Amino acid sequence: MEKQIKIAAKLYECRDTAKRLFKEEYEERVKPYSTLIIAVSEANKIDTLQSMIKISQLEIMENNGMGLMMLMAAAVEIIEPSKSN
Repeated sequence: MEKQIKIAAKLYECRDTAKRLFKEEYEERVKPYSTLIIAVSEANKIDTLQSMIKISQLEIMENNGMGLMMLMAAAVEIIEPSKSN
């Protein structure tokens, strides 16, 4: 259980960092990642986190820290949307 809590904390940290970084552009910037996660989830019949992990393992995501951060932020938004963007 401790491992899951630490993972959740990191996901929320990525979301909060992205929100601080992009401010009013955050919602627009995270939307393509949310759309991608949802599409992969539906196509593969897997949940949001499994979809996020699958996408993060793609070669295009290698050495793409910003993309990974936005992917994690999008996963959090799908699971528990921000009350104020």
